Amino acid sequence: MNRKAHLDKKKVEWSDENTENVFRKQWEIVESVFMTVGKLSPESFRVSRLPLLNMPIDVIEVLRSGQIEYTKARAIATLKDKAKRASLLTKAIAEKLSLADIRDWIKETKDQEPPSLKREFQDISQKILKSSQWSDPKKAKKIASLLEQLESLLAD
Repeated sequence: MNRKAHLDKKKVEWSDENTENVFRKQWEIVESVFMTVGKLSPESFRVSRLPLLNMPIDVIEVLRSGQIEYTKARAIATLKDKAKRASLLTKAIAEKLSLADIRDWIKETKDQEPPSLKREFQDISQKILKSSQWSDPKKAKKIASLLEQLESLLAD
């Protein structure tokens, strides 16, 4: 499926010698299966359903058992913390949470987490770049001093 999407993206003609092979016959079989089933196109399957296989195993198991819909499973799978994910899975099943409820829970949980040092550094860097402090010689000197300290820290 990814190969077909790649060929479509590059606008490769089907009559091209490189694609006129076993792949074309296989693709026709895949398309006929999807036409028979009729609910999904091969492209929508590739984009929305195939990535489900890359979810954490605990989410996949709950999804396979039919206890939760795939849209909710995809949202829950975004949680990296196993304990929080397990807690949300249990809560979502027990309380039959809607997708909106699940997203709100995830947002609240992420809002409670302290910002990472990397994120803080990125935020401060952007503020420094946008500020007018560069025109003040004293403040520019202080910024230069702090940058030297950071550079020496990285050299260690």
